[in-house]
Amino acid sequence: MNEKMNVAEAKKKFSELLARTAYNGERFIINRRGKPMAVLIGLEDFALLEEQIHSSEPPQGLLAAAGALASFKNFEEIMNDVYSSRRESTGRAVRLDDVPV
Repeated sequence: MNEKMNVAEAKKKFSELLARTAYNGERFIINRRGKPMAVLIGLEDFALLEEQIHSSEPPQGLLAAAGALASFKNFEEIMNDVYSSRRESTGRAVRLDDVPV
C-alpha cells in the first residue's frame, strides 16, 4: 500500500523513507497542500517503469488507465462535482416488491 504524507513530514523522515523504500520496497506519495506532487519508489520499481515507458508495446493495466486520464482535461474537476453531488444526495426510493425471487 502506498503511504501518503505531506512535504514537511517527508523532509523530516527522508532518511527513514529512503531506507524503507530501498529495503522494504515501500512506496510513498508526497503531497503539497493536499495535492499529490511526487512519488518515492525503489530502483526496481523505477526500472520496471522505465522498461514499460521505452517498450514498443502499448501500456497495460493501471499505466494504460493513467495515460488515458492524462489526456482527459478537467477530469479532477468532473470527479469533484460527482463527489459533491453524491454527498448532497438524499438517496432514492427503491421498491423491492417487483423483484422476482
